[in-house]
Amino acid sequence: MPQPTDKTSLLAAAADGYAQLKNQMDALTTEQLEADFLPSSSAKKCTTFEQGSNFRDVVMHIYEWQRLQKAFVDNIRQGTPKDFIPEPYRKNYKEMDEVNRQRHQSIPLSQALGLLDQSHAEMMALIETFSNEELFNKKVFKVTYTTTMGAYFMSVTTSPYGQAAKRLKSHISQLKKASK
Repeated sequence: MPQPTDKTSLLAAAADGYAQLKNQMDALTTEQLEADFLPSSSAKKCTTFEQGSNFRDVVMHIYEWQRLQKAFVDNIRQGTPKDFIPEPYRKNYKEMDEVNRQRHQSIPLSQALGLLDQSHAEMMALIETFSNEELFNKKVFKVTYTTTMGAYFMSVTTSPYGQAAKRLKSHISQLKKASK
């Protein structure tokens, strides 16, 4: 799918990416989804989710980044714009990811999936509140610097959905190899 250039295509890409991820999840058993990731020697390893030890960690990673996006937009709209990555993690967001991962270790996958469903719906509704110009023109919001608000939304929806699907596919492949 081409890079979204307007609100309609952004909404479609986010919806399509989420549907593809959900379809992939639906094709797997609960045991496969809950199994810990096996170590990979693959050069195509998805580094975005390298700290996660299972699919729940991946789901909660996406959820937490969508929470960041919501807070980012809320701060802008309240007249108190702040950078997307909060202090003290601006120079080391992997540390933030690890703190988030540790915080969610007691959450079962079923609850994590419910949180992601809710968060995805919130992202879709939030996108709807912006005009095309607000989403795709640079420097509309000072705090987005040289990028667009649409790019921020893509970075918490379409991009991680695709990466999660890729990580899930790799996980299943590893499980199949290990069972032989």
